[in-house]
Amino acid sequence: MFFFFFDRIKSLAEPLNMTFASIERDVGIGRGTIRKWDTNCPAADRLLKVANLLNTTTDFLLTGDDHKKLLSFDDKEWLSLIHQLPPEAQYEFRGELKGYLKRLNEESVAADEPLKKTGTTNSAK
Repeated sequence: MFFFFFDRIKSLAEPLNMTFASIERDVGIGRGTIRKWDTNCPAADRLLKVANLLNTTTDFLLTGDDHKKLLSFDDKEWLSLIHQLPPEAQYEFRGELKGYLKRLNEESVAADEPLKKTGTTNSAK
């Protein structure tokens, strides 16, 4: 009846090399609990813990829709830092960051180009 919980959790866990046992241990639920969800609806708090661990939403686990990735801790930290700036500084920082990324990209492209002859020779004796 509730096989979709089992399948969706499995589809998210496999790429992370996680097993049901490791998920159950990490979220503090009993062994075999996830496998029981193929016939029993999970409690909301347990489902939320599993969703958080797998970096997904309970909406995805429940319906298969709205599988939006949640923000990582680092992403949340970046956003928190940026939002501490006044709005004008946020726009300025965004422009600076775009310029920095553009320069990095240009340097990367230049590093990939073959060396050109300059017309000088090295005649060390």
